Amino acid sequence: MTTMATTDAVTSVTSVARAQIRPITSVVVDGEVHRLGQQRDFRRHPVLSAFLPDYGRPSFAWVRLRDGEELAVHSHPTSSMIIVCRGSVRLLGERERPLSEGDVVCVPPGCAHGFRTEPGQEFHGLSVQFEGAGLYEDELAPRVSFADDMDDTADDAVGGAVDDIVEAVPDGSDVPASLAELEEINASLAERHTGNDLFRLLRTGRLRKDPRMRARFVAALHVWSRHFQRMLLARQAVCVDPVLREEYEAHLREEYGHDRLLRDRYGVLDEVDDPVLDAVCTWFVAQMYQLDEAQKIVLVHMVVETSGHLFGGAASDVYGRDSAPSGMCGDSTASDVCARDAAGDDFFALHAVADDEHRELGRHRLATMPPSEIPRLVAICRRAWDQMDLVHNRIAAWVLEGR
Repeated sequence: MTTMATTDAVTSVTSVARAQIRPITSVVVDGEVHRLGQQRDFRRHPVLSAFLPDYGRPSFAWVRLRDGEELAVHSHPTSSMIIVCRGSVRLLGERERPLSEGDVVCVPPGCAHGFRTEPGQEFHGLSVQFEGAGLYEDELAPRVSFADDMDDTADDAVGGAVDDIVEAVPDGSDVPASLAELEEINASLAERHTGNDLFRLLRTGRLRKDPRMRARFVAALHVWSRHFQRMLLARQAVCVDPVLREEYEAHLREEYGHDRLLRDRYGVLDEVDDPVLDAVCTWFVAQMYQLDEAQKIVLVHMVVETSGHLFGGAASDVYGRDSAPSGMCGDSTASDVCARDAAGDDFFALHAVADDEHRELGRHRLATMPPSEIPRLVAICRRAWDQMDLVHNRIAAWVLEGR
């Protein structure tokens, strides 16, 4: 269970900003990744979790879709109410219709519904349930069936690696106790990661056509690249294990200066003044002073380098020599961007290959960990993937905000 809980009572007037509630952007159901837009369950915040009563068990979550995002048709086993707080959206399913600010949708149990925005459209809503756990409160066991699965009569069948993972850790009663189980959980979270806002933006192909968006993309990516360098330098500075220190040094030599390489090859000139992106990136640097070596291996190699491998492959499809649309490089507005792409087309492909190798570093240390240590490695694995999703989603938001 990923819900944050606390026994501390709320004894004074307390406010919680929307941004303080940890978001998720997708869930895995029956081995498939389903996009949610952005969903912030109130019980993921300790103050709200303590304040909301367990008797009657109401649940609340902020939801957001924008710029062509769609939450596919699905159903829930409990009644649900969705309030359109800002913007507009199209209701899908049994009663398809446009919705605007102030509209309220009441969804009985088992009724098919979904939501879709058009490019440039944005929807902010409040999702309310009146009993039981929140729909996505436990993101590894969401209370949802998507359209393809609604007529499946074998709901109790267990198949595939993701189902095995969920079965292994339904509520903390069965705790992962082996490196293999940690690897499986990491793989499922990596699959979820490819559904975040940045991967989605890359798949749309819009960066191929819009040089201004491409410039904002590499400028925001450069923020993360600088923090990645700082993370590796901090880890090297505090490592006292001679074997790991040698491995870390080799890794650092291969990665050193890639932030400047990105800046120079793509002509990054704009400074990105985004305190949210900066804070999320800084979290990774700070962990190098707080975690033990096994936890750092999980964070840096299982999570960050796996993310880099997946991201490098997706971005290289956009930034290769053949990525510019026909005729684009004859446009004076885009000529500088095209020239830089031709010079640095291997930057992202290089990381797709190198990061695939880097994510295997340190496995020998993890293989020696006793079963009792695996749960805390799983905990940092989950947290690090959440943070990587935040980094990617903020980069995508920065790109889109400049349209």
